[in-house]
Amino acid sequence: MNNPTDRSGAPGPPSPAEAVAHEVAHKPGNSRLLAMLVAAEHGILYLVSFALLALGVGILALMTLTVVQGDASGAEKIIVILEELLLVLIVLEIFVTVQTHLAGGRLHLEPFIIVGIIAIIRHILSVVVRLTIPVNPAESRQQLTELVIYTASAFMLVAALALARWSQRWPTRPPSGARRDSSASG
Repeated sequence: MNNPTDRSGAPGPPSPAEAVAHEVAHKPGNSRLLAMLVAAEHGILYLVSFALLALGVGILALMTLTVVQGDASGAEKIIVILEELLLVLIVLEIFVTVQTHLAGGRLHLEPFIIVGIIAIIRHILSVVVRLTIPVNPAESRQQLTELVIYTASAFMLVAALALARWSQRWPTRPPSGARRDSSASG
């Protein structure tokens, strides 16, 4: 069984689940069942991929219809376009994650953090639009509190994304043949 590759194409060590799957596959009689399960998983992932593409196209079509037929102002139309394009980005990020998994890659934390950031930005835009409509002071205060919470959440997710990317630079184990004591060379 081949080790899966990450998005960069570098092979990684097998996960505990992959190690168990490898062990189960090599027991007599289990390889056929495992092959059927893997084929079923791939079939479902392909269906999910097509559904995600259809969803993205549907969102774009509905957005176009809404903007063309709507009687909203130019600024409101721009906000609608921006929000819907961000939703399409979320769908596409999930699509790319599914494709990576289908290609034998591992699931990574980064795409999910990115989806969270995009979703929060959509909510921030929604709150900002609602803030432009005059409301009573209590509702306005509640919307401002929402905005602060969403903004703090976005900053936390950006920090988590930076940490995830920074931690990928750390070696998981010393390279083979490398010495721990650099003073011993030479």
